[in-house]
Amino acid sequence: MSKNNSEAVSSKSIWPKLITFTFIFIVIVVAVSLLPRGFSQDLSLVGQGTNVVILVHDNNVIQSADTMVAMNKVRDEYEGRVEFVVADIMTPDGRTFADRYGLHPTALVFFAGNGDRLDTIYTEQVGESLRNILNVTYGYQ
Repeated sequence: MSKNNSEAVSSKSIWPKLITFTFIFIVIVVAVSLLPRGFSQDLSLVGQGTNVVILVHDNNVIQSADTMVAMNKVRDEYEGRVEFVVADIMTPDGRTFADRYGLHPTALVFFAGNGDRLDTIYTEQVGESLRNILNVTYGYQ
């Protein structure tokens, strides 16, 4: 095979690889963008002007995970009005928060923008029930 034919074959064979790589890259970017966002663990948001809902979370309690799913379902609707925060009791900050307020895992605590504690609930939540509680607690319609 002559040198020109070898170069022609090499340059042709790179396009399928480049197209495949580009396709895989795009699929990965789209998949990552569809993953649920994580929750903030910034407990200092309480009293900073925005309403805050804090879940006292324990990975070992199913109800805690279910409530986190409910929070994820509604948080886009309340963006800019309510911050959804997780206080993981397996972290020092989460444990300190729970101890300071006398809370147990699965507690869902509602704070006003000025830092006042408005309500605490322990019942299991789904998207619709959490939406109703948010609307009543914060006066949203």
